[in-house]
Amino acid sequence: MKKFFSAILCICMVFSLCACAGIEPAGTENTPLPASDETTEEAPAAESTAAPVDAHGAQLGDRVIIRTVKTLENFNAPDNTVILLFSYVTPTVRIEEKPEVAAAINEQLCLLDEAYITGSGNEPGKNEILEDALDNFAYVTEKDADLGTSFSAARTVVSTRADGSAISFRYSKNIYTGGTPRYGYMAVNFDSETGEMLTLDALSADPDAFRQLLADGVVAAARENSVLYRQLSQDDPNIDSSLAAVVREQNWYFAADGIAFIPDYGELKPAEQDLLVPYETVAGVIDERFLPVKREGEGSFDVVRVEDVTDGTVHSIDRLLVSDGEELYLTVEGTAYDVTISSFFYDHFAEGDDRFHAKDRLWYASYMTDCALQICTIVPNGMPDLMITYTDAEHVSHRLFISQSGVGDGVALVDDTIEAVG
Repeated sequence: MKKFFSAILCICMVFSLCACAGIEPAGTENTPLPASDETTEEAPAAESTAAPVDAHGAQLGDRVIIRTVKTLENFNAPDNTVILLFSYVTPTVRIEEKPEVAAAINEQLCLLDEAYITGSGNEPGKNEILEDALDNFAYVTEKDADLGTSFSAARTVVSTRADGSAISFRYSKNIYTGGTPRYGYMAVNFDSETGEMLTLDALSADPDAFRQLLADGVVAAARENSVLYRQLSQDDPNIDSSLAAVVREQNWYFAADGIAFIPDYGELKPAEQDLLVPYETVAGVIDERFLPVKREGEGSFDVVRVEDVTDGTVHSIDRLLVSDGEELYLTVEGTAYDVTISSFFYDHFAEGDDRFHAKDRLWYASYMTDCALQICTIVPNGMPDLMITYTDAEHVSHRLFISQSGVGDGVALVDDTIEAVG
Protein backbone atom coordinates (compact mmCIF):
# COMPACT_ATOMS: atom_id res chain seq x y z
CA MET A 1 0.00 0.00 0.00
CA LYS A 2 2.79 2.45 0.89
CA LYS A 3 4.47 1.85 -2.49
CA PHE A 4 1.14 2.62 -4.15
CA PHE A 5 0.82 5.83 -2.16
CA SER A 6 4.34 6.93 -3.07
CA ALA A 7 3.79 6.22 -6.75
CA ILE A 8 0.64 8.34 -6.87
CA LEU A 9 2.33 11.23 -5.06
CA CYS A 10 5.33 11.18 -7.38
CA ILE A 11 3.08 11.23 -10.42
CA CYS A 12 1.06 14.12 -8.99
CA MET A 13 4.19 16.20 -8.37
CA VAL A 14 5.36 15.72 -11.96
CA PHE A 15 2.02 16.86 -13.35
CA SER A 16 1.70 19.72 -10.88
CA LEU A 17 4.93 21.26 -12.09
CA CYS A 18 3.93 20.74 -15.73
CA ALA A 19 0.36 22.08 -15.38
CA CYS A 20 1.10 25.58 -16.62
CA ALA A 21 2.99 24.20 -19.58
CA GLY A 22 -0.24 22.66 -20.84
CA ILE A 23 0.46 19.04 -19.85
CA GLU A 24 -2.61 17.26 -18.46
CA PRO A 25 -2.54 14.19 -16.23
CA ALA A 26 -4.67 11.19 -17.12
CA GLY A 27 -8.19 11.56 -15.81
CA THR A 28 -8.10 15.36 -16.04
CA GLU A 29 -11.04 17.20 -17.49
CA ASN A 30 -9.91 20.41 -19.19
CA THR A 31 -12.81 22.01 -20.99
CA PRO A 32 -14.47 25.41 -21.34
CA LEU A 33 -17.79 23.91 -20.21
CA PRO A 34 -17.34 22.36 -16.76
CA ALA A 35 -19.81 19.68 -15.77
CA SER A 36 -19.48 19.39 -12.02
CA ASP A 37 -21.92 19.73 -9.15
CA GLU A 38 -19.25 20.82 -6.69
CA THR A 39 -19.63 24.28 -5.22
CA THR A 40 -17.29 26.75 -3.62
CA GLU A 41 -18.84 28.85 -0.88
CA GLU A 42 -18.09 32.49 -1.54
CA ALA A 43 -18.35 35.64 0.48
CA PRO A 44 -20.70 37.90 -1.47
CA ALA A 45 -18.81 40.09 -3.91
CA ALA A 46 -19.31 43.82 -3.90
CA GLU A 47 -22.59 44.44 -5.68
CA SER A 48 -22.75 46.82 -8.61
CA THR A 49 -25.42 49.49 -8.48
CA ALA A 50 -27.46 50.62 -11.44
CA ALA A 51 -26.47 54.24 -10.96
CA PRO A 52 -23.66 55.50 -13.22
CA VAL A 53 -20.30 56.23 -11.60
CA ASP A 54 -19.56 59.97 -11.44
CA ALA A 55 -15.75 59.70 -11.34
CA HIS A 56 -14.06 58.77 -14.61
CA GLY A 57 -10.54 58.55 -15.93
CA ALA A 58 -9.64 55.24 -17.56
CA GLN A 59 -9.63 54.87 -21.32
CA LEU A 60 -11.80 52.21 -22.93
CA GLY A 61 -8.63 51.08 -24.65
CA ASP A 62 -8.13 47.79 -26.41
CA ARG A 63 -10.75 45.10 -26.00
CA VAL A 64 -9.93 42.57 -23.28
CA ILE A 65 -11.20 39.02 -23.81
CA ILE A 66 -11.02 36.51 -20.96
CA ARG A 67 -11.60 32.80 -21.45
CA THR A 68 -11.96 30.45 -18.50
CA VAL A 69 -11.17 26.73 -18.43
CA LYS A 70 -11.88 24.35 -15.57
CA THR A 71 -9.48 21.53 -14.75
CA LEU A 72 -11.01 18.71 -12.71
CA GLU A 73 -8.97 15.75 -11.48
CA ASN A 74 -10.42 12.65 -9.78
CA PHE A 75 -8.13 10.46 -7.69
CA ASN A 76 -9.12 6.89 -6.83
CA ALA A 77 -8.09 4.43 -4.13
CA PRO A 78 -6.86 0.91 -5.09
CA ASP A 79 -10.47 -0.35 -5.12
CA ASN A 80 -11.41 2.50 -7.50
CA THR A 81 -13.24 4.51 -4.83
CA VAL A 82 -13.01 8.25 -5.50
CA ILE A 83 -11.09 9.74 -2.58
CA LEU A 84 -10.24 13.24 -3.88
CA LEU A 85 -11.81 15.76 -6.26
CA PHE A 86 -9.33 18.51 -7.11
CA SER A 87 -10.30 21.40 -9.38
CA TYR A 88 -9.37 24.91 -10.37
CA VAL A 89 -10.44 27.48 -12.95
CA THR A 90 -7.82 29.15 -15.13
CA PRO A 91 -8.53 32.51 -16.80
CA THR A 92 -6.65 33.39 -19.97
CA VAL A 93 -6.43 37.00 -21.12
CA ARG A 94 -6.32 38.01 -24.78
CA ILE A 95 -5.64 41.57 -25.93
CA GLU A 96 -5.33 41.43 -29.70
CA GLU A 97 -3.47 44.74 -29.97
CA LYS A 98 -1.13 43.97 -27.06
CA PRO A 99 -0.22 40.26 -27.16
CA GLU A 100 2.94 40.82 -25.13
CA VAL A 101 0.92 42.40 -22.29
CA ALA A 102 -1.58 39.54 -22.34
CA ALA A 103 1.29 37.02 -22.28
CA ALA A 104 2.82 38.73 -19.21
CA ILE A 105 -0.52 38.62 -17.37
CA ASN A 106 -1.16 34.99 -18.33
CA GLU A 107 2.28 33.96 -17.07
CA GLN A 108 1.47 35.43 -13.65
CA LEU A 109 -1.96 33.78 -13.62
CA CYS A 110 -0.23 30.49 -14.38
CA LEU A 111 2.05 30.98 -11.37
CA LEU A 112 -1.03 31.46 -9.19
CA ASP A 113 -2.34 28.10 -10.45
CA GLU A 114 0.99 26.47 -9.67
CA ALA A 115 0.96 27.91 -6.13
CA TYR A 116 -2.51 26.47 -5.57
CA ILE A 117 -1.53 23.07 -6.97
CA THR A 118 1.72 22.72 -5.05
CA GLY A 119 0.58 24.50 -1.90
CA SER A 120 1.75 27.83 -0.49
CA GLY A 121 1.90 29.36 2.96
CA ASN A 122 -0.34 27.53 5.42
CA GLU A 123 -2.57 26.00 2.72
CA PRO A 124 -2.00 22.40 1.57
CA GLY A 125 -1.34 21.58 -2.07
CA LYS A 126 -2.72 18.73 -4.13
CA ASN A 127 -0.10 16.18 -3.05
CA GLU A 128 -0.58 16.88 0.64
CA ILE A 129 -4.37 16.63 0.36
CA LEU A 130 -4.06 13.41 -1.63
CA GLU A 131 -1.73 11.93 0.98
CA ASP A 132 -4.30 12.76 3.68
CA ALA A 133 -7.05 11.22 1.52
CA LEU A 134 -5.04 8.03 1.06
CA ASP A 135 -4.30 7.83 4.79
CA ASN A 136 -7.99 8.33 5.52
CA PHE A 137 -8.92 5.58 3.07
CA ALA A 138 -6.39 3.21 4.64
CA TYR A 139 -7.80 3.97 8.09
CA VAL A 140 -11.46 3.39 7.22
CA THR A 141 -10.51 0.23 5.29
CA GLU A 142 -8.63 -1.12 8.28
CA LYS A 143 -11.59 -0.31 10.57
CA ASP A 144 -14.08 -1.67 8.01
CA ALA A 145 -15.89 1.67 8.24
CA ASP A 146 -17.78 3.78 5.72
CA LEU A 147 -15.51 6.21 3.85
CA GLY A 148 -18.18 8.89 3.96
CA THR A 149 -17.55 11.96 1.82
CA SER A 150 -14.46 12.10 -0.39
CA PHE A 151 -11.96 14.90 0.14
CA SER A 152 -12.16 17.89 -2.19
CA ALA A 153 -10.39 21.10 -3.12
CA ALA A 154 -11.94 23.61 -5.48
CA ARG A 155 -10.88 27.07 -6.58
CA THR A 156 -12.91 29.44 -8.76
CA VAL A 157 -12.12 32.85 -10.22
CA VAL A 158 -14.10 35.68 -11.78
CA SER A 159 -12.95 38.87 -13.48
CA THR A 160 -14.45 41.96 -11.84
CA ARG A 161 -13.18 44.71 -14.14
CA ALA A 162 -11.32 44.87 -17.45
CA ASP A 163 -10.54 47.97 -19.49
CA GLY A 164 -7.65 49.99 -20.91
CA SER A 165 -6.19 50.59 -17.44
CA ALA A 166 -6.76 47.57 -15.23
CA ILE A 167 -7.80 43.91 -15.19
CA SER A 168 -8.94 42.44 -11.86
CA PHE A 169 -9.63 38.87 -10.70
CA ARG A 170 -11.28 37.61 -7.51
CA TYR A 171 -10.42 34.05 -6.36
CA SER A 172 -12.38 31.80 -3.98
CA LYS A 173 -11.15 28.49 -2.55
CA ASN A 174 -12.84 25.65 -0.65
CA ILE A 175 -10.86 22.75 0.84
CA TYR A 176 -12.55 19.81 2.60
CA THR A 177 -10.48 17.12 4.34
CA GLY A 178 -13.06 16.06 6.91
CA GLY A 179 -14.67 18.18 9.59
CA THR A 180 -15.27 21.85 8.79
CA PRO A 181 -14.44 23.05 5.25
CA ARG A 182 -11.78 25.75 4.92
CA TYR A 183 -12.48 28.77 2.76
CA GLY A 184 -10.05 31.29 1.35
CA TYR A 185 -10.21 34.39 -0.83
CA MET A 186 -7.73 36.56 -2.68
CA ALA A 187 -7.61 39.05 -5.54
CA VAL A 188 -5.04 40.17 -8.10
CA ASN A 189 -4.98 43.24 -10.32
CA PHE A 190 -2.94 43.97 -13.43
CA ASP A 191 -1.99 47.07 -15.38
CA SER A 192 -3.57 46.72 -18.83
CA GLU A 193 -0.80 48.81 -20.40
CA THR A 194 2.23 46.95 -19.01
CA GLY A 195 0.96 43.60 -17.68
CA GLU A 196 2.51 44.31 -14.27
CA MET A 197 0.71 43.27 -11.08
CA LEU A 198 -0.69 46.33 -9.32
CA THR A 199 -0.27 47.19 -5.65
CA LEU A 200 -2.24 49.72 -3.63
CA ASP A 201 0.84 51.94 -3.41
CA ALA A 202 1.07 52.02 -7.21
CA LEU A 203 -2.39 53.59 -7.51
CA SER A 204 -1.54 56.98 -6.03
CA ALA A 205 1.28 59.51 -5.84
CA ASP A 206 0.53 59.75 -2.10
CA PRO A 207 0.25 56.11 -0.90
CA ASP A 208 -0.14 56.95 2.79
CA ALA A 209 -3.01 59.38 2.23
CA PHE A 210 -4.59 56.92 -0.20
CA ARG A 211 -4.47 54.03 2.27
CA GLN A 212 -5.95 56.19 5.00
CA LEU A 213 -8.75 57.25 2.66
CA LEU A 214 -9.44 53.60 1.85
CA ALA A 215 -9.43 52.60 5.53
CA ASP A 216 -11.90 55.38 6.35
CA GLY A 217 -13.98 54.31 3.36
CA VAL A 218 -14.18 50.68 4.51
CA VAL A 219 -15.37 51.79 7.97
CA ALA A 220 -17.93 54.10 6.35
CA ALA A 221 -19.15 51.28 4.09
CA ALA A 222 -19.79 49.06 7.13
CA ARG A 223 -21.46 51.89 9.08
CA GLU A 224 -23.87 52.55 6.22
CA ASN A 225 -25.45 49.18 6.96
CA SER A 226 -26.60 49.74 10.53
CA VAL A 227 -27.63 46.12 11.07
CA LEU A 228 -24.29 44.81 9.80
CA TYR A 229 -22.30 47.30 11.85
CA ARG A 230 -24.25 46.44 15.01
CA GLN A 231 -23.59 42.72 14.49
CA LEU A 232 -19.89 43.30 13.88
CA SER A 233 -19.58 45.53 16.94
CA GLN A 234 -21.13 42.88 19.22
CA ASP A 235 -18.26 40.50 18.51
CA ASP A 236 -15.48 43.10 18.33
CA PRO A 237 -15.34 46.20 20.58
CA ASN A 238 -12.57 47.61 18.32
CA ILE A 239 -14.45 46.97 15.11
CA ASP A 240 -13.34 50.19 13.37
CA SER A 241 -9.69 49.17 13.74
CA SER A 242 -10.51 45.66 12.52
CA LEU A 243 -12.31 47.07 9.50
CA ALA A 244 -9.43 49.39 8.66
CA ALA A 245 -7.03 46.41 8.83
CA VAL A 246 -8.86 44.84 5.88
CA VAL A 247 -7.07 47.38 3.65
CA ARG A 248 -4.06 45.30 2.58
CA GLU A 249 -2.54 43.63 -0.45
CA GLN A 250 -3.97 40.55 -2.19
CA ASN A 251 -7.49 41.12 -0.87
CA TRP A 252 -8.58 44.12 -2.97
CA TYR A 253 -9.91 44.41 -6.49
CA PHE A 254 -11.41 46.94 -8.87
CA ALA A 255 -15.19 46.53 -9.02
CA ALA A 256 -17.61 48.36 -11.27
CA ASP A 257 -18.37 51.02 -8.65
CA GLY A 258 -15.22 51.20 -6.55
CA ILE A 259 -12.36 49.39 -4.88
CA ALA A 260 -13.58 46.32 -2.98
CA PHE A 261 -11.88 44.57 -0.05
CA ILE A 262 -12.32 40.91 0.89
CA PRO A 263 -12.06 40.05 4.59
CA ASP A 264 -10.46 36.70 5.33
CA TYR A 265 -12.97 33.97 6.16
CA GLY A 266 -14.03 34.48 9.78
CA GLU A 267 -12.09 37.73 10.11
CA LEU A 268 -15.21 39.85 10.63
CA LYS A 269 -17.88 37.86 12.41
CA PRO A 270 -20.65 37.18 11.67
CA ALA A 271 -20.54 38.97 8.30
CA GLU A 272 -18.90 37.49 5.21
CA GLN A 273 -19.10 40.08 2.48
CA ASP A 274 -16.84 42.33 0.49
CA LEU A 275 -16.63 46.00 1.48
CA LEU A 276 -16.77 48.63 -1.26
CA VAL A 277 -15.12 52.06 -1.26
CA PRO A 278 -16.77 54.06 -4.10
CA TYR A 279 -14.56 55.61 -6.75
CA GLU A 280 -16.01 59.02 -5.87
CA THR A 281 -14.47 58.66 -2.40
CA VAL A 282 -10.92 58.30 -3.73
CA ALA A 283 -11.18 60.67 -6.71
CA GLY A 284 -8.46 63.30 -6.47
CA VAL A 285 -6.08 60.96 -4.61
CA ILE A 286 -6.03 57.88 -6.83
CA ASP A 287 -4.26 58.17 -10.18
CA GLU A 288 -7.01 59.34 -12.51
CA ARG A 289 -6.33 56.64 -15.08
CA PHE A 290 -7.53 53.97 -12.63
CA LEU A 291 -10.97 55.52 -12.34
CA PRO A 292 -13.57 53.76 -14.52
CA VAL A 293 -14.27 54.42 -18.17
CA LYS A 294 -16.93 56.96 -19.13
CA ARG A 295 -19.39 54.95 -21.15
CA GLU A 296 -21.31 56.04 -24.22
CA GLY A 297 -23.65 54.47 -26.74
CA GLU A 298 -26.13 51.61 -26.64
CA GLY A 299 -26.01 48.12 -28.07
CA SER A 300 -28.55 45.56 -29.25
CA PHE A 301 -28.02 41.81 -29.66
CA ASP A 302 -29.15 39.21 -32.16
CA VAL A 303 -28.28 35.59 -32.92
CA VAL A 304 -28.12 33.98 -36.37
CA ARG A 305 -26.80 30.75 -37.80
CA VAL A 306 -23.41 31.05 -39.48
CA GLU A 307 -24.72 29.52 -42.71
CA ASP A 308 -27.37 32.23 -42.92
CA VAL A 309 -24.75 35.02 -43.03
CA THR A 310 -23.12 36.19 -46.25
CA ASP A 311 -19.33 35.97 -46.09
CA GLY A 312 -17.72 39.21 -44.97
CA THR A 313 -20.84 40.81 -43.54
CA VAL A 314 -20.07 39.89 -39.90
CA HIS A 315 -16.86 40.70 -38.04
CA SER A 316 -16.25 37.89 -35.55
CA ILE A 317 -13.80 38.69 -32.75
CA ASP A 318 -13.53 35.15 -31.32
CA ARG A 319 -14.99 31.64 -31.36
CA LEU A 320 -16.31 29.86 -28.26
CA LEU A 321 -16.68 26.08 -28.44
CA VAL A 322 -19.23 25.10 -25.81
CA SER A 323 -20.18 21.71 -27.25
CA ASP A 324 -20.66 20.02 -30.59
CA GLY A 325 -23.75 21.53 -32.15
CA GLU A 326 -24.74 24.48 -34.28
CA GLU A 327 -22.45 27.31 -35.34
CA LEU A 328 -24.03 30.63 -34.39
CA TYR A 329 -23.11 34.30 -34.47
CA LEU A 330 -23.99 36.35 -31.40
CA THR A 331 -24.00 39.82 -32.96
CA VAL A 332 -23.91 43.26 -31.35
CA GLU A 333 -25.09 46.39 -33.13
CA GLY A 334 -23.73 49.45 -31.33
CA THR A 335 -21.76 49.01 -28.08
CA ALA A 336 -22.34 46.68 -25.14
CA TYR A 337 -20.05 46.35 -22.10
CA ASP A 338 -19.00 43.43 -19.90
CA VAL A 339 -20.38 40.86 -22.33
CA THR A 340 -20.32 37.51 -20.53
CA ILE A 341 -21.30 33.97 -21.56
CA SER A 342 -22.03 31.61 -18.65
CA SER A 343 -23.66 28.30 -17.92
CA PHE A 344 -26.41 28.68 -15.32
CA PHE A 345 -28.97 26.88 -13.23
CA TYR A 346 -32.62 27.79 -12.82
CA ASP A 347 -34.48 27.87 -9.50
CA HIS A 348 -38.08 26.82 -10.19
CA PHE A 349 -39.29 28.00 -6.78
CA ALA A 350 -37.81 31.52 -6.85
CA GLU A 351 -39.25 34.61 -8.49
CA GLY A 352 -37.86 37.29 -10.78
CA ASP A 353 -34.10 37.76 -10.84
CA ASP A 354 -33.59 35.13 -8.14
CA ARG A 355 -34.53 32.36 -10.57
CA PHE A 356 -31.28 32.56 -12.57
CA HIS A 357 -27.85 31.83 -11.12
CA ALA A 358 -24.60 31.86 -13.08
CA LYS A 359 -22.68 28.62 -12.60
CA ASP A 360 -19.50 28.76 -14.70
CA ARG A 361 -18.30 31.79 -16.63
CA LEU A 362 -16.99 30.67 -20.02
CA TRP A 363 -16.15 33.87 -21.91
CA TYR A 364 -15.96 37.61 -21.26
CA ALA A 365 -15.29 40.72 -23.36
CA SER A 366 -14.78 44.16 -21.84
CA TYR A 367 -16.88 45.59 -24.69
CA MET A 368 -18.22 44.71 -28.12
CA THR A 369 -18.95 47.26 -30.85
CA ASP A 370 -20.59 46.28 -34.16
CA CYS A 371 -19.10 42.79 -34.10
CA ALA A 372 -19.93 39.18 -33.26
CA LEU A 373 -18.86 36.17 -31.23
CA GLN A 374 -19.04 32.81 -32.99
CA ILE A 375 -20.47 30.13 -30.68
CA CYS A 376 -20.64 26.40 -31.30
CA THR A 377 -23.36 24.92 -29.09
CA ILE A 378 -26.54 22.88 -28.99
CA VAL A 379 -29.69 25.01 -29.02
CA PRO A 380 -32.09 23.08 -26.76
CA ASN A 381 -35.80 22.75 -27.46
CA GLY A 382 -36.62 23.47 -23.82
CA MET A 383 -34.84 25.57 -21.21
CA PRO A 384 -31.73 27.34 -22.59
CA ASP A 385 -28.37 26.34 -21.11
CA LEU A 386 -26.32 29.46 -21.84
CA MET A 387 -26.82 32.87 -20.25
CA ILE A 388 -25.59 36.09 -21.88
CA THR A 389 -25.19 39.09 -19.59
CA TYR A 390 -24.01 42.59 -20.40
CA THR A 391 -24.15 46.10 -19.00
CA ASP A 392 -25.13 49.27 -20.81
CA ALA A 393 -23.78 52.84 -20.69
CA GLU A 394 -25.64 53.40 -17.40
CA HIS A 395 -24.12 50.25 -15.83
CA VAL A 396 -27.54 48.54 -15.83
CA SER A 397 -27.23 44.76 -16.20
CA HIS A 398 -29.21 42.82 -18.83
CA ARG A 399 -29.71 39.08 -19.37
CA LEU A 400 -30.41 37.10 -22.55
CA PHE A 401 -30.66 33.43 -23.52
CA ILE A 402 -30.22 31.55 -26.81
CA SER A 403 -33.32 29.55 -27.65
CA GLN A 404 -35.35 28.04 -30.45
CA SER A 405 -37.40 30.75 -32.15
CA GLY A 406 -40.53 28.60 -32.47
CA VAL A 407 -40.69 29.37 -36.18
CA GLY A 408 -39.34 26.54 -38.32
CA ASP A 409 -35.80 25.72 -37.23
CA GLY A 410 -34.92 29.32 -36.36
CA VAL A 411 -32.95 30.55 -33.34
CA ALA A 412 -33.64 33.62 -31.23
CA LEU A 413 -32.60 35.53 -28.12
CA VAL A 414 -35.10 35.65 -25.26
CA ASP A 415 -34.95 37.76 -22.11
CA ASP A 416 -35.22 36.69 -18.45
CA THR A 417 -39.02 36.60 -18.45
CA ILE A 418 -38.78 33.02 -19.77
CA GLU A 419 -40.29 30.22 -17.71
CA ALA A 420 -38.97 26.68 -17.34
CA VAL A 421 -40.22 24.37 -20.11
CA GLY A 422 -39.29 20.90 -21.25
